[in-house]
Amino acid sequence: MAERYVRPPLVAAEATPVWVARWRFRFVALVISALLVLAAVLAFRQLAGANAQDPGLEAQGPVGGAVSPSG
Repeated sequence: MAERYVRPPLVAAEATPVWVARWRFRFVALVISALLVLAAVLAFRQLAGANAQDPGLEAQGPVGGAVSPSG
């Protein structure tokens, strides 16, 4: 017994407008661009070591950069 192919019925459908495809492309390109920029900023911050909330305080040492009186 052989399998038989059943052709789907032909239904006329109007093609989608060109502007829909154009805006869909622009939206997807914008989202991908934003994700690439975000990834680049996060990678730069990680590689530069500036991943703390305030990296300026981290480099100074103790509060205000003061030296302890004992040493």
